[in-house]
Amino acid sequence: MSEYNRSEDAQCILDIGAGYEAGLERIYDRYAQRIYSLAMSVLKDEGLAEDAVQEVFANIWRKAESYRPEMAAPGTWIMSVAHHKIVDMYRSRRRTTDHTVEPEAEAILRIPDRTPSVEQQAERNFDARMVQAALMELPEEQSRPLYLSAWHGYSQSEIANLLDIPLGTVKTRMRLGMQKLKAALEEYVV
Repeated sequence: MSEYNRSEDAQCILDIGAGYEAGLERIYDRYAQRIYSLAMSVLKDEGLAEDAVQEVFANIWRKAESYRPEMAAPGTWIMSVAHHKIVDMYRSRRRTTDHTVEPEAEAILRIPDRTPSVEQQAERNFDARMVQAALMELPEEQSRPLYLSAWHGYSQSEIANLLDIPLGTVKTRMRLGMQKLKAALEEYVV
């Protein structure tokens, strides 16, 4: 994302915090599809995903005053608001459906399951998406080596060869990128 878009998004959030609806419209135009895709991947229901988008933007409207540009990139903050709202909706939906279990199925439910629950998998997917969103906010010279390492499993030496840059440069860029990612994601780590 260019510095201009980042600062424009940050200004929109600040405008929303001041009560200007035009800022919300601009943010909606830029992020609604991403939020809808995220909601669909978790909730698996078009109606719920549409509701989630509306709830996320209602939360952005309510929480915009708390946004601090120095604490998080605007895209990271917006997707964090989305993440929390969608997880809440998922958990709420799960709680309401958990009470409809047939009595005969209760014995099966007591058997320990070593595989991650759907909720755990969804949270892992959200975490990965949050990291990807924060990664997109980094300068490309820092995000590319991190992406190649985390999502493709390349070693630092392999990344140096792929990008045709010295190994020391790869290490420095990854260290700086990780520091920025940590700062961007710190407020969302429980």
